[in-house]
Amino acid sequence: MKRPSPLRRSQTTPPSRQRGVVLIFSIIFLLILGMLGASAALNNTMQERMAGNTRNRDLAFQAAEAALKDASATLNAWRLLAFDGSQAGLSTYNAMQANDANHWRDANNWSSYRSPSQNLNQVAEQPRYRVERMPAVGTTEYYRVTARGVGGEANAVVVLQAVYRYTP
Repeated sequence: MKRPSPLRRSQTTPPSRQRGVVLIFSIIFLLILGMLGASAALNNTMQERMAGNTRNRDLAFQAAEAALKDASATLNAWRLLAFDGSQAGLSTYNAMQANDANHWRDANNWSSYRSPSQNLNQVAEQPRYRVERMPAVGTTEYYRVTARGVGGEANAVVVLQAVYRYTP
């Protein structure tokens, strides 16, 4: 009897049955990697938006500060003007007028204002301020200055207030 050679034996045995476990694991692994990649892309987009919003708010804050600085520097000039509504941005204190964030964010309440002499770059609107003569205490005069700054986009608005005291 002739023995079959090892080469022939491997050709005559049926191949072992494959179950595709490696294929299933690789598909699951690719799905997990895809979800991680999509999550990282969404996170990166959100952080870019937050950085842009922070920059817009900082620009608005700096614009409002520039308006307050201009008001402080020109205190001696405008304190001698009439505060009867005839001068732009100068008015007398009115206790009945609201003094909250909603009031000052409304663009309709900024129809009369003063602007700093220097124009700022990178802002959607130039800063502005309003000056109210407060009731004097003795010989000391008080002025409330409300400044409005807008950032790189019109929806980034910062309103600041300062009270200045002047004693002649």
